[in-house]
Amino acid sequence: MEYAPYIFLGLFALALGFLLAKLMDKSTIATWQTKSSHFQSLYEESVRREQKSKDEFITANEKLRAELKSEENERFQIQNKLTRKETELEGLVSKWREQKSEMQALQKKFSEEFENLAQRILEQKSEKFTLQNQKNIAHILDPLKEKLTSFETKIEKTNSDFLKGHIQLEQQLKYLNEQNLKISEEANNLTNALKGSSKTQGNWGEMILEKVLEKSGLTKGREYQVQQHFKDENGLSKLPDVVVYLPNEKKMIIDSKVSLKAYERYINSDDEQEKAGHLKAHVKSMETHLKGLKDKNYELLGGNSTPDFILMFVPIEPALFLAQSENSNFFYSAFQDNILMVSPTTLLSTLRTVDMVWSNEKQQQNAVQIAKHAGDLYDKFVNLIEGLDEVGNRIDSTKSTYDKAMKKLTGKQNLIKDVTSLKEMGVTSKKVLNSKWTDTQ
Repeated sequence: MEYAPYIFLGLFALALGFLLAKLMDKSTIATWQTKSSHFQSLYEESVRREQKSKDEFITANEKLRAELKSEENERFQIQNKLTRKETELEGLVSKWREQKSEMQALQKKFSEEFENLAQRILEQKSEKFTLQNQKNIAHILDPLKEKLTSFETKIEKTNSDFLKGHIQLEQQLKYLNEQNLKISEEANNLTNALKGSSKTQGNWGEMILEKVLEKSGLTKGREYQVQQHFKDENGLSKLPDVVVYLPNEKKMIIDSKVSLKAYERYINSDDEQEKAGHLKAHVKSMETHLKGLKDKNYELLGGNSTPDFILMFVPIEPALFLAQSENSNFFYSAFQDNILMVSPTTLLSTLRTVDMVWSNEKQQQNAVQIAKHAGDLYDKFVNLIEGLDEVGNRIDSTKSTYDKAMKKLTGKQNLIKDVTSLKEMGVTSKKVLNSKWTDTQ
């Protein structure tokens, strides 16, 4: 059906030639025959070229499909590796929770031992609080000190293991970052999906940023806030995309910037001169975004609201690194303005590190509180022992006073003899003295 117009045109030309041949002389007929033959040759050449173009199109399409399938396979492999690493991370977190449970159980055991020991001491008779008993108490306290030392050592070991796991996780994320960059470089043609308006690209960038935040381990509303409203020292409103909180009341701001139109033209152009122009336009666009972020003057927020860092998030990694390769001072000049350029992979690594910092901060706070509580319990126990010593001394003093009084009753020239003699003299009384007092005389 594609060649029908050409066939019809050829038949029409032949019919017209035949008609004209009847009306013209032989020389004119010869001329028309020559032109007809020439037109026939042009027609056949056109058919051959069209067939060749069609074959080349089919070949290119098959090659593109094969490359896309290969790319999908590699992405699937990378995703599997990432899943395994996330599983390993969950294992580290589970191990940390087990160690935390062991520490809590150990703390509970210490408390029970303190209570049992105090109860046993209270049940002992006061007269047994001698110098020898004080030595025995010292023997009891020494193992307690050793247990506290062992407890602190275990806390330090837990912190050390947690930091080692954090370093291993950073190395794994670095490897995944390198693999992801490789895949991203081979999949530049996927940016064609982002040829929409600037608003569409901006919404897409914010969606990618939200997914990175969800995978970071941070909790929305606790470690970070989205679209939080601020006012600077001049009363101007500021509405950053994301505010990430850090320990010690520090924070950093993330703003998503999407600049892909010039980049998309660059990767899809085959002309070197055009590519150079598109590359300059892409770098210029990135610099414009960087200047716009600088002009927001987040440092004017003042007080605890002033960010320690500002992260400019670019959702397409090759676009960011292409600008850096064209302008080697791109990252450095941004850093001079306290701005860090980040891609999805580098931002995820940064946020995972923030999550680890928060976990370590909480663990350190818990360890300090546990150690302080253990020290307080030890001090209270010492105070209890000292109090019991004082009670024992007072009981001993009371007993000594009691013995002296009893000697006055039962000793020579004692009161019992005098009182008994009065009874023998006929003194009338309502009560009778117990025989145990009179039998001892």
